[in-house]
Amino acid sequence: MNRTIATLAEWINPAWGRHRTVPPMDAGLRANRRLDEAQELLPTGAYAPDDLVVTESGAVLFSSGNSLFSLRDGEIRTLAEMPGPVGSLVCRGGALIAAVDGAGLVAVDASGTVTEVCADPVVSACVTDLAVLPDGSLIATVGSRNHDARNWSRALVRGDRSGLIVRIDGSGARVEAEGLGWPSGIEVASGAEALVSLSFDHRIELRSLDSPARPSRPIARNMPVYPGRLAADGDGWWVAAPYIRNRVTEMLLDEPAVLEEMVTRIAPEDWFVPRLRCDNPYTDTMQMGQLRVLGVVKPWAPARSCGLALRLDRTGRVVESAHARVDSKRHGVTGVAVSDGRIMVAANGFGNILHVTSEKE
Repeated sequence: MNRTIATLAEWINPAWGRHRTVPPMDAGLRANRRLDEAQELLPTGAYAPDDLVVTESGAVLFSSGNSLFSLRDGEIRTLAEMPGPVGSLVCRGGALIAAVDGAGLVAVDASGTVTEVCADPVVSACVTDLAVLPDGSLIATVGSRNHDARNWSRALVRGDRSGLIVRIDGSGARVEAEGLGWPSGIEVASGAEALVSLSFDHRIELRSLDSPARPSRPIARNMPVYPGRLAADGDGWWVAAPYIRNRVTEMLLDEPAVLEEMVTRIAPEDWFVPRLRCDNPYTDTMQMGQLRVLGVVKPWAPARSCGLALRLDRTGRVVESAHARVDSKRHGVTGVAVSDGRIMVAANGFGNILHVTSEKE
Protein backbone atom coordinates (compact mmCIF):
# COMPACT_ATOMS: atom_id res chain seq x y z
CA MET A 1 0.00 0.00 0.00
CA ASN A 2 2.78 2.44 0.87
CA ARG A 3 4.44 1.80 -2.49
CA THR A 4 1.14 2.44 -4.29
CA ILE A 5 0.69 5.73 -2.44
CA ALA A 6 4.26 6.75 -3.24
CA THR A 7 3.74 5.98 -6.94
CA LEU A 8 0.48 7.96 -6.99
CA ALA A 9 2.12 10.91 -5.24
CA GLU A 10 4.95 10.93 -7.76
CA TRP A 11 2.44 10.80 -10.64
CA ILE A 12 0.60 13.82 -9.22
CA ASN A 13 3.81 15.75 -8.62
CA PRO A 14 7.16 14.31 -9.80
CA ALA A 15 8.96 16.48 -7.24
CA TRP A 16 7.40 14.36 -4.48
CA GLY A 17 9.07 11.21 -5.74
CA ARG A 18 11.92 9.64 -3.81
CA HIS A 19 14.93 9.14 -6.04
CA ARG A 20 18.23 7.74 -4.88
CA THR A 21 21.23 9.58 -6.26
CA VAL A 22 24.93 8.81 -6.01
CA PRO A 23 26.92 12.06 -5.89
CA PRO A 24 30.20 12.31 -7.81
CA MET A 25 33.57 12.04 -6.11
CA ASP A 26 34.81 15.57 -6.55
CA ALA A 27 36.55 18.26 -4.47
CA GLY A 28 38.33 16.49 -1.59
CA LEU A 29 37.22 13.10 -2.95
CA ARG A 30 38.94 13.38 -6.32
CA ALA A 31 40.72 10.18 -7.31
CA ASN A 32 44.39 9.77 -6.40
CA ARG A 33 46.92 6.99 -5.77
CA ARG A 34 47.78 7.57 -2.10
CA LEU A 35 46.76 4.06 -1.01
CA ASP A 36 48.56 2.50 -3.96
CA GLU A 37 51.71 4.42 -3.04
CA ALA A 38 51.42 3.68 0.70
CA GLN A 39 53.91 1.44 2.48
CA GLU A 40 52.72 -2.12 3.17
CA LEU A 41 53.41 -3.22 6.74
CA LEU A 42 52.24 -6.85 6.63
CA PRO A 43 53.20 -9.87 4.50
CA THR A 44 50.75 -10.11 1.62
CA GLY A 45 47.74 -12.30 2.44
CA ALA A 46 49.05 -13.49 5.81
CA TYR A 47 46.52 -11.53 7.89
CA ALA A 48 43.04 -10.03 7.52
CA PRO A 49 43.18 -6.84 9.64
CA ASP A 50 39.74 -5.60 10.67
CA ASP A 51 40.56 -2.68 13.00
CA LEU A 52 43.71 -1.11 14.37
CA VAL A 53 44.99 1.37 16.94
CA VAL A 54 48.35 3.04 17.53
CA THR A 55 49.53 3.03 21.14
CA GLU A 56 51.41 5.81 22.92
CA SER A 57 54.59 3.77 22.54
CA GLY A 58 54.14 3.70 18.75
CA ALA A 59 53.11 0.05 18.39
CA VAL A 60 50.30 -0.80 15.98
CA LEU A 61 47.78 -3.22 17.47
CA PHE A 62 45.36 -4.88 15.07
CA SER A 63 42.63 -7.51 15.04
CA SER A 64 42.66 -10.35 12.53
CA GLY A 65 40.42 -13.39 12.75
CA ASN A 66 40.30 -14.64 16.34
CA SER A 67 43.56 -12.96 17.31
CA LEU A 68 45.09 -9.67 18.38
CA PHE A 69 48.52 -8.80 17.02
CA SER A 70 51.19 -6.23 17.80
CA LEU A 71 53.33 -4.66 15.08
CA ARG A 72 56.47 -2.74 16.03
CA ASP A 73 59.55 -1.99 13.92
CA GLY A 74 58.44 -4.56 11.36
CA GLU A 75 58.11 -7.35 13.92
CA ILE A 76 54.69 -8.99 14.35
CA ARG A 77 53.78 -10.93 17.46
CA THR A 78 50.56 -12.47 18.71
CA LEU A 79 49.23 -10.47 21.64
CA ALA A 80 46.19 -12.62 22.53
CA GLU A 81 43.95 -15.38 21.19
CA MET A 82 40.19 -15.00 21.57
CA PRO A 83 37.23 -17.43 21.53
CA GLY A 84 35.63 -15.64 18.56
CA PRO A 85 36.32 -13.12 15.77
CA VAL A 86 37.86 -9.89 17.04
CA GLY A 87 36.54 -6.66 15.57
CA SER A 88 36.58 -3.11 16.92
CA LEU A 89 39.43 -1.84 19.09
CA VAL A 90 40.01 1.21 21.28
CA CYS A 91 42.69 2.17 23.80
CA ARG A 92 41.58 3.13 27.30
CA GLY A 93 44.37 4.05 29.65
CA GLY A 94 47.05 1.40 29.35
CA ALA A 95 44.69 -1.32 28.14
CA LEU A 96 43.26 -2.26 24.78
CA ILE A 97 39.50 -2.80 24.68
CA ALA A 98 38.41 -5.29 22.02
CA ALA A 99 35.00 -6.45 20.81
CA VAL A 100 34.88 -10.24 20.48
CA ASP A 101 31.93 -11.90 18.74
CA GLY A 102 30.28 -14.33 21.11
CA ALA A 103 32.07 -12.99 24.18
CA GLY A 104 31.45 -9.24 24.38
CA LEU A 105 34.07 -6.66 25.35
CA VAL A 106 37.42 -7.59 26.86
CA ALA A 107 40.50 -5.67 28.03
CA VAL A 108 43.99 -6.78 26.99
CA ASP A 109 47.10 -5.43 28.71
CA ALA A 110 50.63 -5.16 27.30
CA SER A 111 51.48 -8.70 28.44
CA GLY A 112 48.47 -10.17 26.62
CA THR A 113 46.41 -10.86 29.73
CA VAL A 114 42.70 -10.82 28.87
CA THR A 115 40.08 -9.50 31.32
CA GLU A 116 36.32 -9.45 30.78
CA VAL A 117 34.83 -5.94 30.57
CA CYS A 118 31.22 -6.54 29.54
CA ALA A 119 29.51 -9.77 28.53
CA ASP A 120 26.03 -8.30 28.10
CA PRO A 121 24.28 -9.96 25.11
CA VAL A 122 23.67 -6.56 23.52
CA VAL A 123 27.42 -6.17 22.84
CA SER A 124 28.21 -9.84 22.24
CA ALA A 125 27.89 -9.58 18.44
CA CYS A 126 28.25 -7.07 15.59
CA VAL A 127 29.94 -4.29 17.58
CA THR A 128 31.13 -2.09 14.75
CA ASP A 129 33.04 0.62 16.65
CA LEU A 130 34.07 1.72 20.13
CA ALA A 131 34.95 5.07 21.72
CA VAL A 132 35.98 6.21 25.19
CA LEU A 133 33.80 8.93 26.74
CA PRO A 134 35.22 11.80 28.81
CA ASP A 135 34.20 10.05 32.06
CA GLY A 136 36.10 6.88 31.09
CA SER A 137 33.03 4.80 30.19
CA LEU A 138 32.64 3.28 26.73
CA ILE A 139 30.17 3.91 23.95
CA ALA A 140 29.66 1.44 21.12
CA THR A 141 27.80 1.10 17.85
CA VAL A 142 26.12 -2.22 17.09
CA GLY A 143 25.45 -2.60 13.37
CA SER A 144 22.52 -4.97 13.67
CA ARG A 145 20.76 -7.19 16.18
CA ASN A 146 19.72 -9.56 13.38
CA HIS A 147 22.98 -10.03 11.46
CA ASP A 148 26.63 -10.41 12.36
CA ALA A 149 29.39 -8.18 11.04
CA ARG A 150 30.16 -10.53 8.15
CA ASN A 151 26.61 -10.18 6.83
CA TRP A 152 26.64 -6.46 6.06
CA SER A 153 25.36 -7.05 2.52
CA ARG A 154 22.50 -9.28 3.69
CA ALA A 155 21.43 -6.60 6.18
CA LEU A 156 21.59 -4.01 3.37
CA VAL A 157 19.31 -5.89 0.98
CA ARG A 158 16.90 -6.78 3.79
CA GLY A 159 16.56 -3.13 4.78
CA ASP A 160 17.66 -3.96 8.31
CA ARG A 161 17.36 -1.08 10.78
CA SER A 162 18.04 -2.79 14.08
CA GLY A 163 21.30 -0.99 14.80
CA LEU A 164 22.07 0.42 18.26
CA ILE A 165 24.16 2.92 20.17
CA VAL A 166 25.12 1.38 23.52
CA ARG A 167 26.79 2.88 26.59
CA ILE A 168 28.98 0.55 28.65
CA ASP A 169 29.62 1.63 32.22
CA GLY A 170 31.47 -0.94 34.29
CA SER A 171 30.12 -4.36 33.36
CA GLY A 172 26.66 -3.09 32.43
CA ALA A 173 25.38 -2.05 29.00
CA ARG A 174 22.50 0.33 28.30
CA VAL A 175 20.90 0.92 24.88
CA GLU A 176 20.91 4.66 24.20
CA ALA A 177 19.50 4.68 20.65
CA GLU A 178 17.95 2.01 18.44
CA GLY A 179 16.32 1.52 15.05
CA LEU A 180 19.44 2.72 13.17
CA GLY A 181 20.61 1.71 9.70
CA TRP A 182 23.86 -0.11 10.49
CA PRO A 183 25.70 2.45 12.66
CA SER A 184 29.29 1.69 11.74
CA GLY A 185 31.46 4.26 13.48
CA ILE A 186 31.50 6.44 16.59
CA GLU A 187 33.95 9.00 17.96
CA VAL A 188 33.72 11.64 20.69
CA ALA A 189 33.44 15.05 19.01
CA SER A 190 33.29 17.21 22.16
CA GLY A 191 32.33 16.97 25.81
CA ALA A 192 28.68 17.00 24.76
CA GLU A 193 28.47 15.28 21.36
CA ALA A 194 29.56 12.15 19.52
CA LEU A 195 30.08 11.73 15.80
CA VAL A 196 28.25 8.71 14.36
CA SER A 197 28.48 7.02 10.94
CA LEU A 198 25.24 5.56 9.60
CA SER A 199 26.26 3.22 6.81
CA PHE A 200 22.87 2.52 5.20
CA ASP A 201 21.91 6.21 5.33
CA HIS A 202 25.23 7.31 3.75
CA ARG A 203 25.47 9.91 6.49
CA ILE A 204 27.69 11.09 9.32
CA GLU A 205 25.98 13.01 12.10
CA LEU A 206 26.43 14.54 15.54
CA ARG A 207 24.41 13.18 18.44
CA SER A 208 24.12 14.37 22.01
CA LEU A 209 26.05 12.25 24.52
CA ASP A 210 23.37 12.92 27.12
CA SER A 211 20.63 11.54 24.90
CA PRO A 212 21.87 9.89 21.66
CA ALA A 213 18.29 8.98 20.68
CA ARG A 214 17.34 12.64 20.20
CA PRO A 215 17.21 14.09 16.67
CA SER A 216 20.70 14.30 15.22
CA ARG A 217 22.58 17.03 13.36
CA PRO A 218 24.04 15.69 10.07
CA ILE A 219 27.41 17.10 9.05
CA ALA A 220 27.86 14.93 5.94
CA ARG A 221 24.90 13.48 4.06
CA ASN A 222 24.25 11.64 0.79
CA MET A 223 27.85 10.49 0.67
CA PRO A 224 29.05 8.46 -2.34
CA VAL A 225 30.23 5.75 0.06
CA TYR A 226 28.91 3.74 2.99
CA PRO A 227 30.92 5.38 5.81
CA GLY A 228 32.57 3.21 8.45
CA ARG A 229 34.79 3.64 11.49
CA LEU A 230 35.99 7.06 12.64
CA ALA A 231 39.29 8.28 14.04
CA ALA A 232 39.85 11.75 15.51
CA ASP A 233 42.63 13.80 13.93
CA GLY A 234 43.15 17.27 15.39
CA ASP A 235 40.47 19.52 13.95
CA GLY A 236 38.65 16.73 12.11
CA TRP A 237 38.18 13.01 11.65
CA TRP A 238 39.40 10.27 9.35
CA VAL A 239 36.66 8.01 8.02
CA ALA A 240 37.16 4.45 6.79
CA ALA A 241 35.07 3.82 3.66
CA PRO A 242 34.80 0.03 3.26
CA TYR A 243 32.11 0.11 0.56
CA ILE A 244 31.32 2.34 -2.40
CA ARG A 245 27.81 3.12 -3.63
CA ASN A 246 26.76 2.35 -7.19
CA ARG A 247 23.63 3.01 -9.22
CA VAL A 248 22.75 -0.64 -9.82
CA THR A 249 22.52 -1.35 -6.10
CA GLU A 250 20.57 1.87 -5.54
CA MET A 251 18.09 0.82 -8.24
CA LEU A 252 17.69 -2.64 -6.71
CA LEU A 253 17.01 -1.22 -3.26
CA ASP A 254 14.05 0.64 -4.77
CA GLU A 255 12.65 -2.54 -6.37
CA PRO A 256 11.67 -5.01 -3.61
CA ALA A 257 10.41 -7.67 -6.03
CA VAL A 258 13.64 -7.69 -8.06
CA LEU A 259 15.68 -7.62 -4.87
CA GLU A 260 13.79 -10.60 -3.47
CA GLU A 261 14.34 -12.56 -6.68
CA MET A 262 18.07 -11.77 -6.53
CA VAL A 263 18.30 -12.96 -2.92
CA THR A 264 16.30 -16.10 -3.66
CA ARG A 265 17.88 -17.21 -6.90
CA ILE A 266 21.45 -15.87 -6.89
CA ALA A 267 24.34 -16.93 -4.67
CA PRO A 268 25.33 -14.22 -2.17
CA GLU A 269 28.81 -13.82 -3.67
CA ASP A 270 27.16 -12.80 -6.96
CA TRP A 271 24.67 -10.29 -5.54
CA PHE A 272 24.82 -6.84 -7.09
CA VAL A 273 25.99 -5.19 -3.88
CA PRO A 274 29.27 -3.57 -2.79
CA ARG A 275 31.93 -5.80 -1.31
CA LEU A 276 35.36 -5.51 0.31
CA ARG A 277 37.36 -6.96 -2.56
CA CYS A 278 37.10 -7.57 -6.26
CA ASP A 279 39.49 -10.33 -7.33
CA ASN A 280 39.36 -9.61 -11.04
CA PRO A 281 37.88 -6.25 -12.10
CA TYR A 282 38.40 -7.19 -15.77
CA THR A 283 35.82 -9.97 -15.58
CA ASP A 284 33.65 -8.71 -12.73
CA THR A 285 30.14 -7.61 -13.65
CA MET A 286 30.35 -4.06 -14.96
CA GLN A 287 28.13 -1.49 -13.29
CA MET A 288 27.53 2.17 -14.17
CA GLY A 289 29.80 2.06 -17.21
CA GLN A 290 33.08 0.84 -18.61
CA LEU A 291 35.86 -0.54 -16.46
CA ARG A 292 38.48 0.20 -19.09
CA VAL A 293 39.15 3.20 -21.31
CA LEU A 294 41.55 2.54 -24.21
CA GLY A 295 42.65 -0.62 -22.45
CA VAL A 296 43.51 1.18 -19.19
CA VAL A 297 41.60 0.55 -15.96
CA LYS A 298 40.62 3.96 -14.62
CA PRO A 299 40.57 4.88 -10.90
CA TRP A 300 37.02 6.18 -11.20
CA ALA A 301 35.72 3.00 -12.83
CA PRO A 302 32.62 1.55 -11.15
CA ALA A 303 33.80 -1.68 -9.55
CA ARG A 304 31.93 -3.14 -6.59
CA SER A 305 34.91 -2.64 -4.27
CA CYS A 306 37.08 0.35 -3.54
CA GLY A 307 40.08 1.48 -1.53
CA LEU A 308 39.27 4.75 0.21
CA ALA A 309 39.73 6.67 3.43
CA LEU A 310 38.77 10.33 3.79
CA ARG A 311 39.17 13.16 6.29
CA LEU A 312 36.37 15.53 7.32
CA ASP A 313 36.82 18.89 8.98
CA ARG A 314 34.55 20.15 11.75
CA THR A 315 32.01 21.43 9.21
CA GLY A 316 31.72 18.06 7.44
CA ARG A 317 33.72 19.11 4.36
CA VAL A 318 36.00 16.45 2.86
CA VAL A 319 39.42 18.09 3.00
CA GLU A 320 41.52 15.15 1.82
CA SER A 321 41.26 11.51 0.85
CA ALA A 322 43.40 8.49 0.02
CA HIS A 323 42.30 6.29 -2.90
CA ALA A 324 43.39 3.07 -4.57
CA ARG A 325 42.82 2.35 -8.25
CA VAL A 326 39.96 0.11 -9.30
CA ASP A 327 42.34 -2.76 -10.15
CA SER A 328 44.35 -2.33 -6.94
CA LYS A 329 44.78 -4.96 -4.21
CA ARG A 330 44.33 -2.31 -1.52
CA HIS A 331 40.55 -2.28 -1.27
CA GLY A 332 38.13 -2.70 1.63
CA VAL A 333 39.34 -0.14 4.18
CA THR A 334 37.70 -1.16 7.46
CA GLY A 335 39.84 0.76 9.95
CA VAL A 336 41.99 3.87 10.21
CA ALA A 337 44.21 5.18 13.02
CA VAL A 338 46.15 8.42 13.38
CA SER A 339 49.01 9.14 15.77
CA ASP A 340 51.62 11.92 15.62
CA GLY A 341 50.86 12.51 11.97
CA ARG A 342 51.09 8.80 11.08
CA ILE A 343 48.06 7.58 9.13
CA MET A 344 47.54 3.83 9.35
CA VAL A 345 44.88 2.08 7.29
CA ALA A 346 43.56 -1.48 7.63
CA ALA A 347 42.86 -2.64 4.06
CA ASN A 348 40.85 -5.73 4.95
CA GLY A 349 39.83 -6.59 1.39
CA PHE A 350 43.20 -8.09 0.47
CA GLY A 351 44.66 -8.22 3.99
CA ASN A 352 47.23 -5.53 4.76
CA ILE A 353 48.02 -2.50 6.88
CA LEU A 354 49.16 0.57 4.99
CA HIS A 355 51.17 3.56 6.18
CA VAL A 356 49.78 6.47 4.18
CA THR A 357 51.97 9.49 3.63
CA SER A 358 50.48 12.66 5.09
CA GLU A 359 49.76 15.47 2.63
CA LYS A 360 51.88 17.69 4.88
CA GLU A 361 54.96 15.56 4.33
